[in-house]
Amino acid sequence: MSKLTEALEYLDRGWSIIPIRPETKRPAIKWIEYQDRLPTEEEVERWWTNHPDHDIAIVTGHLSGLVIVDCDNEESRIAAHEAGMDSLIQVKTKRGIHLYFEHPRDGIRRGPRAGINSRGVDWPKIDGLDFRGDGSYALLPPSKNYEWNIPPHFDWDEMPVWKDWRPVVSDGEKEFRFNELDLTGVAPLTEEDFLNEWDRTAKFVKDTYPNTMKIPTGFSNGRNERVMRYVSETIKQGYWGAELRVRAYAFMREFFEEALDEREFEATVSSMEQSEKRNHPENFNHAGDFLLRPQDEDRPRERKLIRMNDAEQLLEKSQAKSYLIEPWLPSNTIVQVFGYSGHGKSLFVQHAMAALTAGQRYFGPFEVGRVAKVLYLDFEMGMATIARRLMDLRSVHGDTGERLNIWTPYVDEREMDLNQREGLQELEGWIEFVKPDVVVVDTIRTAYPGLAENSSDEWSRVNKLAVRLRNAGMSVIMIHHSNKPSENGIGREAGSTNQLTVLETQIRIAQVFKDEETAKQNAALYDGNYENPIYPQLESKLPTDFMLYMVMEIRYGKVREWTDLHDRVQWIGFAVHNITDEKIIVSSSSTKQRAKTMALDGKDPSLIADKLSRPLRQVREWLELDA
Repeated sequence: MSKLTEALEYLDRGWSIIPIRPETKRPAIKWIEYQDRLPTEEEVERWWTNHPDHDIAIVTGHLSGLVIVDCDNEESRIAAHEAGMDSLIQVKTKRGIHLYFEHPRDGIRRGPRAGINSRGVDWPKIDGLDFRGDGSYALLPPSKNYEWNIPPHFDWDEMPVWKDWRPVVSDGEKEFRFNELDLTGVAPLTEEDFLNEWDRTAKFVKDTYPNTMKIPTGFSNGRNERVMRYVSETIKQGYWGAELRVRAYAFMREFFEEALDEREFEATVSSMEQSEKRNHPENFNHAGDFLLRPQDEDRPRERKLIRMNDAEQLLEKSQAKSYLIEPWLPSNTIVQVFGYSGHGKSLFVQHAMAALTAGQRYFGPFEVGRVAKVLYLDFEMGMATIARRLMDLRSVHGDTGERLNIWTPYVDEREMDLNQREGLQELEGWIEFVKPDVVVVDTIRTAYPGLAENSSDEWSRVNKLAVRLRNAGMSVIMIHHSNKPSENGIGREAGSTNQLTVLETQIRIAQVFKDEETAKQNAALYDGNYENPIYPQLESKLPTDFMLYMVMEIRYGKVREWTDLHDRVQWIGFAVHNITDEKIIVSSSSTKQRAKTMALDGKDPSLIADKLSRPLRQVREWLELDA
């Protein structure tokens, strides 16, 4: 049977198929449009009549109604089975198998995943275990090295429906836990909060008992508490049983005039061991044996440097960065959004998070990646305001289910002062409860009451929290306000420049007005000052009977790593229907969006690259063509 015949049969099954160059395994055509429409029979016949040796691929996702799990080695096959990813519809590949599942078609976009780049939250962190969902493709038989592995008389209607993978912790835990996240040291009252218990006690002894350098018995000097803290830390390092007790005795000999009474000591250590079993059952096997092991302290340090022959690998890793919202919100990042009061900085972030959690493909000029879960800490909005805002967000972006989670003291009836240890513990509890991919702090000023914004030391606390959250696997968005405008009419973020230290991206939001006097009164931007006014451009994109009620400029400040995806400035307009009050968003187009539009209009990639001032390599990558 010829490849043309096979391709037509796949098309008849309702699959969106595209031709693949066998030497590169890359599409032989511009295939973006076939994510949203099926090719015609005439197109298929032309493709394989002109190039009968081209391989066949299915465009995975909602249109074809399929998603595929790609197992590229034995480890990934085992991991897929253990995760419940089993399907009788399989394709044997050169190194492994493809498992076929029916797309749920529930309105949620499920983009591709790669196990090698995963952090284990939305996809298993297994090298060779990949997911082909919306916006991806996979080769089909009779492509070279691909053949069906299906039981005889199998009914295609019995294909299993894909169920989104969720991380599972052993020993009965049903959901992933952020146990590695510890915020207790984020806002230290003294420098001791940075120290482990051994060093903290050494400092205490030196400052309090300089003559004897030992803590005496009695006087309510907290010896039991110090032993408990040290034992707890030592357990986390992997010590248990006799080894744990040896180290605890060494601690007491170093700092106490007299060790604890034997019974008191044993009761303290046993209590901490039982606490570990209750709180961390994942650290024990079914026989009750402790699984953690101390790191080899004598292991020689591995030293790593970058050399010229590492350049290609570094570039490949950089380009493999996973974006939640492209290009300003990758995974594991710190972003600051700032602007004047009333200019829409919170509105911008809330719409962005709604698009992200609703599974939208775009938020204005920004492409949305995988669906994510958000914890939005709103310290300012009242209940009625939140309710109206949520209704607007749902109208524009769709239902976000349990993925967009807003905390506010007006509903929780608890304060969360991030200056205080209790506030940080409250935040840690909410993070454990929600398990978010993104944490939004709206605003820094209200989250840190009394923050001395010109103090670099006070900003160090804010920075430390942001870094701790990022290192625990989350992206952090901090909303801040601007100072009064300078002579050029633009205000910078308020406070010490130390706030910029850990930021990877900074975005300034400014409102745009048609009327010059209104713009001046609101310290905003006047549309007439643009070389090409923005309102007419956005109004030309509006459907009939819609009118703009707000336009904002989105401009980058600090960007740690500028890419070809970045545009210096973009605009988003919010519009309402004159009769029904329906609300929509219109926007300027990103350079990437313009490249795709030009490609659909038949423009050559070289012309597009020249017109948009982007490298041809980058344009071809955007258009998913051969390099």
